[in-house]
Amino acid sequence: MEDLLSVVVCPECQGEFEIEAENFWRCQKCGHTVQVLEGKPIFTPTPETAHIFKRIERGPDKGTPWRQANWRFLESQIKSLDPQAQILDVGAGHGDFADIFTNRRYLSVDIVPYEEVHLVCDLTERIPFRENTFDALVLMNVLEHVYRFHELMDALFRVLKPGGKLFIAVPFMIKIHQAPYDFHRYTHYSLRDIAAQHGFEIQWLEGYYDPIFFMGEGTRNFRFWVLPKLSRPARWLGRGLLMLMDGLMALLSLLAGKPFVKSPEEANNPAAIGYHLILKKPTSTI
Repeated sequence: MEDLLSVVVCPECQGEFEIEAENFWRCQKCGHTVQVLEGKPIFTPTPETAHIFKRIERGPDKGTPWRQANWRFLESQIKSLDPQAQILDVGAGHGDFADIFTNRRYLSVDIVPYEEVHLVCDLTERIPFRENTFDALVLMNVLEHVYRFHELMDALFRVLKPGGKLFIAVPFMIKIHQAPYDFHRYTHYSLRDIAAQHGFEIQWLEGYYDPIFFMGEGTRNFRFWVLPKLSRPARWLGRGLLMLMDGLMALLSLLAGKPFVKSPEEANNPAAIGYHLILKKPTSTI
C-alpha cells in the first residue's frame, strides 16, 4: 500500500491521499474520497457493459504463437531495465505477463477490479498518478480495445519519466476479440504517426509475420462458425476436407518456414499479424 500511495495523487487537485479507513482514502488537499475495494482504490467505476473475462494461463510457451512472441519481446525489454525501475502495466487484466515482473517494482491498473490488479482506473477519464513517475509503461494487447486512444496516449506520456520507455504489443491481422470492445486495427504507418502526435520517439518497431496464419484462420472460421450450421452429410464432408487441408497446411509450413519478426520495411509483407513497439519519452521537450 505504501508503494501505491507514493505514486498516486488525487486526480482532482494532485493532492496527497491519506488512508481514512480500510475502505476509503481521502485527499488531504481537496477532500476528494476514493473507495477501496479489497485493497484496490477505485478511481473510475467499471462500465456496466465491460467485457469481464476468466483467467487464462499464460507463459513463454502458452497461447497462440503471437502471444508467445509478445512474451519474448516483453521479457527481453524488462530484463534490460534497471532493477529499481518503477513499472506500470496498463490494462493488465489478470496479469498475463505478471511473471515477467517478479522481484520488480511493479504496479498494474485496469478498468475492471480483477484480483491481480493494484488499482482500478480508466486513464482516458482520470489520471491518478504523479507526473513523470514511471520508468517504464506496458501496454500489451490493449490499445485496440481503447476507443479514445488519443486520451490514453496523452495520459501515458504524462506519467512516464523523461527518458522512460513505453512497451506496446498491438495486433493487426487478427479476428475480432473481446467483442464488442474491439475498436481499432493499426498499420505501422498509423503507429508511427500516433507516436509522433503524442510526443514519443520510436526506438523500435517490428512486425510479427506468420506465413500460414491466414490459412489457419480460414479453416478455424469454417470449423467453428460454418460447419455446425450444415446438414449432417455436409458436416461429414466438411470435416474430411478440413483434415485434408490441415495436412496440406502442415506441408506448406515446411516450405514457408516459421513465424518471424522483422522491421515492416524490411519484411516487405503487407500482412503483419501484429506489431511490437518501444516508444521513448524525450529527455527534453525543448
